[in-house]
Amino acid sequence: MGHIFSSADLTLAARLEAADAANVLRMAQATAGEPDGVAVEPFAGGVAVFAGSGSPMTHAMGLGMHGNAPEPELERMEAFFRDRGSPCVIDLCPMADVSVIAFIQSRPYRVIEFNNVMVRRIEPAEIFEPEKGVRPVRDGDLPSWSRVVSEGFSEYMPVSEQAISLMSSMCKGAHCWFAGDPEPVGGALMAVQENIALFSGDATLVTARRQGWQGRLIRERLAAAQRLGCQLASATVLPGSASHRNYERAGFQLVYMRVNVMHAFADAGQAV
Repeated sequence: MGHIFSSADLTLAARLEAADAANVLRMAQATAGEPDGVAVEPFAGGVAVFAGSGSPMTHAMGLGMHGNAPEPELERMEAFFRDRGSPCVIDLCPMADVSVIAFIQSRPYRVIEFNNVMVRRIEPAEIFEPEKGVRPVRDGDLPSWSRVVSEGFSEYMPVSEQAISLMSSMCKGAHCWFAGDPEPVGGALMAVQENIALFSGDATLVTARRQGWQGRLIRERLAAAQRLGCQLASATVLPGSASHRNYERAGFQLVYMRVNVMHAFADAGQAV
C-alpha cells in the first residue's frame, strides 16, 4: 500500500484495458453452450461482445490502446452490433488513441454512463486477516451465487432465470465468494489476467447493506490475489457510489474514468 499511481500512465491504462478485455473474452467463451449463445470478435486492439441486446455484457472495450484504429475496422465493429439488432456500446478509455475519439465524434454517439477504474498495488509482505462470514463458492453452488448477486443488482436490472443461467456460465473459472452467515446476503468475484486481479460482481441484498459486507469481500479477495501472486488489483465502480468509497477505504486509487457511449441504429430496429 501507499503506492501512488499516475492518472497519465498510458502503459498502466493499456495494461488494465487489455486485462479487462481478455477477461470479457474469457467470460464470453465460457458461455459457448448457452442456447442463445454469445458472439465475440477482436477489433482495434480490443474486443466486442454480444450477449443479447440490452445485456450489460454487450459492449466493446479496449479499443485504440495500442495506436491508430483504422476507420474501416471501427465501422466493422459497429456492424458487429448492428447486424445483431443491438446498439453499439463502447467503454471508452480517455487515453485511447485519438482515432477512436474522432470516430465517435463523427457519429451520433451519446454518453450513457461513467465508470471509475480503481487500482491498488498488492505487496507480498502485506498481512490480511481472514474475514468472518465470507467463504469461497464451490462449483455446485455457482447457480445459488448467481441468484444472490442478481438479486443484489435487481434495482438496476430485472432478475430472470435466463440471466442467472448466463451469469453462472460466464463465471466458470473465476474465483467467487459468498457473504453472509449462515444464509448468503451477497457475493463477489475475482478473475486474474496477467498478474492483475480483476474485482467485480460486488452485490449485497438491500436488507443487508451498510453492514460492512463489501469491505470484507474486498479484503478477502486481496488476500486471495496475493496468494496467487498478483501484483495489482483493479475494480470498476460508479462515481460517487458506496462501492467507490469502500474500495478507497481498502487502499484503491482512482486512475481514470471510462466513458460509456452508445450509437443506436435506426435500421436495426433501434430508435436513434
